[in-house]
Formats: sequence, structure tokens, C-alpha cells
Amino acid sequence: MDWVAPVSTALGAVIGVGSTLLADRLSWRRDRAGQSLDARRQLYGDYTAALSRMRTALNECAQTNIPARERPQRVRELFLAPGAYEIRHQLAIVAPQDVVEAARTAFVVLRDTRDLFLRSPEIDSDGYTELENRFDTALAELRDVMRRDLGTADSIARG
Repeated sequence: MDWVAPVSTALGAVIGVGSTLLADRLSWRRDRAGQSLDARRQLYGDYTAALSRMRTALNECAQTNIPARERPQRVRELFLAPGAYEIRHQLAIVAPQDVVEAARTAFVVLRDTRDLFLRSPEIDSDGYTELENRFDTALAELRDVMRRDLGTADSIARG
């Protein structure tokens, strides 16, 4: 009977330490998941903002009278300036595949718009209108998959 007290004390200590370690581990996982979510939220915002800046720059370029000789270089500079290429590489590392694919789709539409401007700088062409519509659709889809990934799709749809 002399061994019951030390064993129950040791067992209590093991249970106490074990539960503390488990609680710390769960807390660490929760914190890490929250940090990952915050990082993706920031990256998603940065990427959609970069796409918006690219679109605006291309539109302004199309409405500006740039000499034909300077146009290709200027259009390429405006296309690269917002940094969407770099952010897309970051997305490929941290975002789920559906977000990466939607991000690429929206980017490709803007790249096609750039290529159209390099061939023909007329903003009122049917080709440009079609690309604008494709970009609007691609951007809406991109935002939807981003919201689903962040867990905000339901709250936005309701309110």
C-alpha cells in the first residue's frame, strides 16, 4: 500500500504534463493556421490589386498617343510594373490549385490584351471588348475561389 501514493502522484503529473503539451500543440497549430490564412489573404489582395493596376495601365496606354516605334517597349513596361508575375509565383507556393489556376486564367487574359495592343492599339475594337469581358469573368471567378479558400464566400453571399 505504500506504493499507491507515489504512483498516483506520478500518474497525475504525467496526465497534467501531457494535457498541457497537447493544449500547447493545438494552440500552436491554430496560430499557424491563422498566420497562413492572413498571409494568403494579403497575397490575394496584392495579386488582385496588381491585376487591376495592369488593366488600368493597358487601358491608359491604349488611349494615349504613343509613337508606334516606342509602343512595344512602353506596353511591356506597363504590363510588368505592377508585379503580378512575381506574386503569381508566390501564389503557386501557398495557394490551393484552384486559386493558382484561376489566377493564371485572369493573368492570361491580360497578357492577351497586352498582345492585342502590341498588334493594334485600338481600344474600341471587337477583340478588345471580348478581352475585357473575358477578364471581368476571370476576375470574378478568381475572387470566388479566393473567398472560398479564405472561408469568406458564405458570409459575403449572405450579406
